[in-house]
Amino acid sequence: MHCASVRDMKLRALARLSVLLLAAASLASFAQPQRATNRSTNPLVRSSQKGGSLALERTFSAGEMSQFRIQLSVRSEVEGEQPETIGAKTYVHPFARSGEQLVSWRATVHILSVAADGSADVEETLDDFSVATGDASPAGDSEAGKLEKALEEMAAEWVKPETRTLRYRETRAGQLLGLQPAGVPQLAEAAPPLLTLWLLRALRPAAALPERAVAFGERWQEPRSLKLEGWTDVRAFESGEWIEPIRAGDSPAALEPAARLMVVQQFQAKITAGAEKSPEGAADGRFHAESLSTISLGDGRVLAATRSATRELSWTLAPVAGLDRLPEFRARLSVQVEIEECHGSCTSIDDRAHD
Repeated sequence: MHCASVRDMKLRALARLSVLLLAAASLASFAQPQRATNRSTNPLVRSSQKGGSLALERTFSAGEMSQFRIQLSVRSEVEGEQPETIGAKTYVHPFARSGEQLVSWRATVHILSVAADGSADVEETLDDFSVATGDASPAGDSEAGKLEKALEEMAAEWVKPETRTLRYRETRAGQLLGLQPAGVPQLAEAAPPLLTLWLLRALRPAAALPERAVAFGERWQEPRSLKLEGWTDVRAFESGEWIEPIRAGDSPAALEPAARLMVVQQFQAKITAGAEKSPEGAADGRFHAESLSTISLGDGRVLAATRSATRELSWTLAPVAGLDRLPEFRARLSVQVEIEECHGSCTSIDDRAHD
């Protein structure tokens, strides 16, 4: 295969990374933890005793309502090396392209009812949407334009209904049941949809509460066993840590006793099948996510959160005549989420959305 055709094939494959749409049906069976709210006067969340220690759990009050401002950044990047032959020599020219969209909205959470087991039926209404374009490659790059166009279409589809209403059930451990695909933007992501499924939970003002006691500075890490479509030799782990409580004046969340929960998830694997498999050479996949949630020690609800995740693919191509090393390509699809409970007006948005 000629160098030019190999290059064109790879560039088209990289562009498709930001154009493939995930079928909504694939999300429906992957309900993730989510949040609800409660301002009950119960002392320090009802705790469950596990191994002689007390673990934080969520409590709900029927009829309770709260509002949050949610901000989402979606960024798509590709970078690599483009071979070029001049006379008898072949050179490599590095390139990098990117696109970014910023979306903001208000989430109003209503606790419809509380079951005997303490779980809650929740209604979440999304409205007051705003969209802006973030940093991107210089104008005039046609390949970068494809990335930007795909992200613009994703954002436009997400904000198309002026109001979205979601209904689901949240358990006392922060697990979510029954959330539908309407709860997440349709990202351009091939199977397995790791980022989309993670984002389905991350966009909710909720947190999966660990079964461990709230002990500051004690970090834990556990391996995860995963079977991912087209990914083999998967190595995965999840770690977490309770961090020092919020002090008065640190943030709006400091209005009540709270603590920070940090959770890190990471997967690495070889890509051996599917749309992202390299036609020649090797392909590797990596997923990394971090979530820092400020959680009330009074009822276990999320007061604020900063969350981010990246899905990265790396291709090492077959040798190219005239080059002393293998060409490489890399594609990243990343998201960042900011969540903050509103105290008073809930219409302000990130300054970037004014640009």
